[in-house]
Amino acid sequence: MDIQHVFVYGTLKRGQRNHDRFCGDALTIEPAVTTGCLYDTPYGFPAMFDAPDGQVLGEAMTFKDIAKTLKCLDLLEGYRHGCESHYIRIEKSVTILTNGKVVSAWVFVYPKHRQFPDFIPIPSGSWRMK
Repeated sequence: MDIQHVFVYGTLKRGQRNHDRFCGDALTIEPAVTTGCLYDTPYGFPAMFDAPDGQVLGEAMTFKDIAKTLKCLDLLEGYRHGCESHYIRIEKSVTILTNGKVVSAWVFVYPKHRQFPDFIPIPSGSWRMK
């Protein structure tokens, strides 16, 4: 597997409720940004939609065993390859903010057909749990 990074922007970030359980074994965690549109949902987590404009701020992480990590994250995010899924996992270019390096990363995004009227846009691209 060539992609070694996972980009997170919500409950998997450091200090958020799912970080320790699912990303506590990260080898590196770096502030990063990618393109997209971020929304707050009434469910206690954000939804990112893939888009060429806008920006989403988050963290790029690496792991000792990326395949094992992705298997766990796929379960958490309700992703099943080739099937209707809660989130979908895609490859995106992500810029590491500390050094400007661009890397390929796995990102979990919401399918476009699941954008609901009660989702609130986050123009800053940075989600903070309330």
